[in-house]
Amino acid sequence: MKQIPELKIKLKSLTAEARIIREEERKTSGQKRNDLHTHRIHHVRPEARATHLAYGLLRGLTRDRVEQTSKSTPDWKRVRSMVKKYSTAVEQDMAILNHWIERQV
Repeated sequence: MKQIPELKIKLKSLTAEARIIREEERKTSGQKRNDLHTHRIHHVRPEARATHLAYGLLRGLTRDRVEQTSKSTPDWKRVRSMVKKYSTAVEQDMAILNHWIERQV
């Protein structure tokens, strides 16, 4: 099992960011609340999902172990860029990622 501390830290940071934004949403109202909600749902959440997928792949988990169900397609381009950045065996990990993407379709 590979250790990827940078991605683990990024994943924890994104989780904390989502919690903080959600708490601020509860405290505010109006347009400010809508802006916070939009940021959390459309920016933080997809980044967290892509990070989670890349982290799982680099740890050697199967796609089914990382994400049992999904209703939408992840941002594979973002996952690919993280795998390229953090992988120690880029070609092997990219082949696994391509397999994951093919099984998605």
